[in-house]
Amino acid sequence: MKKILTGLTLAMAVSSVNAAEVSGTISFTNDYRFRGVSQTAGDAAVQGSLDVEFENGVYAGIWGSNVDFDDDANLEIDYYVGYWGEINDDWSYDISLNYYTYPGYDAADGDYAEIIAGLYYGDLGLTYAYADDNFNAGESAHYLAIDYSYALTEAVSLDLHAGRSFGDYWGNEDIGDLDDYTDYSVGISGSYAGLDLSAAYLFTDLDGDDEVDSGAFRNDNTLLLSVSRTF
Repeated sequence: MKKILTGLTLAMAVSSVNAAEVSGTISFTNDYRFRGVSQTAGDAAVQGSLDVEFENGVYAGIWGSNVDFDDDANLEIDYYVGYWGEINDDWSYDISLNYYTYPGYDAADGDYAEIIAGLYYGDLGLTYAYADDNFNAGESAHYLAIDYSYALTEAVSLDLHAGRSFGDYWGNEDIGDLDDYTDYSVGISGSYAGLDLSAAYLFTDLDGDDEVDSGAFRNDNTLLLSVSRTF
């Protein structure tokens, strides 16, 4: 899968470079949270991406971050290809295939693929993600999220998010993972001096034995700060 996505990305970039827009982003965050769960044991992360967007709506890219699962995992590299289009002046949509990889991760082979579809109406977005073999654990997982961004000023937005993780992967005792849960966030974002800045308060409905407040995969409430620059 990784070779297919990488090859497709390179092929499109070589054949259509004159019709493509290439960009790169470098980011820093105090905690890498994926759907409410820390991938860095609550520690900071440096992240980066390289993206290619074509005039016909096709795009592809690669994204990376440090991770910490309290074992020998230390790197995540994701590959993705997708298509974005407009239905009319108000509605747009997006569909992509993402492939998550963890190079050098000997404790487990967690590489897996996920399909993500999004439908947008102005500043309101609805996203659905499906992985047939989540984290290469043999069980399927779903994620449904709604996001809304409200412009407080020309430079600052209020960002609201709610997402639900559910499916066979969640609550599976053989895997030892969390039960179905919902993650939320309320934040602000904006740009200043060429930098994209954001601050958000994240929380979930997890409690009891499912709540982790320290170490790997912590999912306690937190204030997430990030700064990024796109070139």
